[in-house]
Amino acid sequence: MDRPNEGERAAAYARLFCPRLIRVVLGWLERLGVPRCHRGDVAGQVWLNACESWPRFDPKLGRPERWLNTNTVHVASHYHERARHRREELVDVIEVLDPAPDAAAAMELDNVRVCTIGAVNGLDPELRFVLVAHDLNGASMTQITQDAGLPLSTIYKRRTRAIGELRSIIVLREAGEIFTRRMGLR
Repeated sequence: MDRPNEGERAAAYARLFCPRLIRVVLGWLERLGVPRCHRGDVAGQVWLNACESWPRFDPKLGRPERWLNTNTVHVASHYHERARHRREELVDVIEVLDPAPDAAAAMELDNVRVCTIGAVNGLDPELRFVLVAHDLNGASMTQITQDAGLPLSTIYKRRTRAIGELRSIIVLREAGEIFTRRMGLR
């Protein structure tokens, strides 16, 4: 048997390994009954087999698409054969821990909430208005601009300042709590 010339193999390679055929292989796998959740993996196996067996491909024996279709059918049949032998092992019911926070976590959340509200209330009223309206109530910045009668850039600057000052207040309060605990004043 004579070897195909390299020009024929190069042309077949160009026709075969192109993005359009990736979609075609996925369509073939769909028609062959491969579930969508496994189709990408099976298609990967098709292309892996195509790359591994490419040196044995002879363009004189048929079109490259036909050869790829044969590979696809072969890989899909192996997939279905392995699927028949797959077994799922059922396990006893697993006891799920109560997702509700325990008393200590609930108290900590309440403490964080109270401290955050106190920090927000410690802000300058102009800054607090923008922060509460946008970040807590979900108002758009353009709506806040209309409500306050101020330019949009001013509203953005106030929100940035409010967040910065809020961080500073929280850091100072945490530092004060750490100092109080270390000194045993609590």
